[in-house]
Amino acid sequence: MSTFVVKILLVLAVLILVAAAISRLRGRRSAGPVRQRMPKLVLFVGVLFVALGGLLALASFTAANPDGMLWPMRIASALIVLAGVCFLVMYRNFYVEPRADEIAFRTVWGREAVIAYADIVDYSVQASGGRLKLTVRAASGPRLRLSPNLYDLSPLLRASEFRQHNGRWPVRGELHGGPGTLTR
Repeated sequence: MSTFVVKILLVLAVLILVAAAISRLRGRRSAGPVRQRMPKLVLFVGVLFVALGGLLALASFTAANPDGMLWPMRIASALIVLAGVCFLVMYRNFYVEPRADEIAFRTVWGREAVIAYADIVDYSVQASGGRLKLTVRAASGPRLRLSPNLYDLSPLLRASEFRQHNGRWPVRGELHGGPGTLTR
């Protein structure tokens, strides 16, 4: 079998694998009802980098290389695939889940944390370059930084309004009439 036929078969196999992975990810539901992931653009860029790096690797590793001129192309293809895998891992790991009494999240490195609204010691919204950046830090140490324009953080914003009216963050169950409700 000629090298041209092998290249075509390998390209078709990679395209079929990428299409199957995309169709599986599209139909997958998240574990929580309000769990929010990164924008789909991050997933698209990751898949695109892996596919293009794979095609570049396919072209560079299947061609004859008697004089060593393809080594830069091989290195570049490995780096492009690695960058695509990093984008896919970031998309897979990160999520934000604002709840009634707390905000749960997982960083791009896979570390999970929960910040109860009553434990917030630093809450700030800053404008930088025309974009808003929200920073929330708990007394126990976890910190969350993200754009409130990309994620629905309405429970956190309700808790912030409660803090503005009452001078303190709400305790567990206070916002939705649970067992921690105070009557005045």
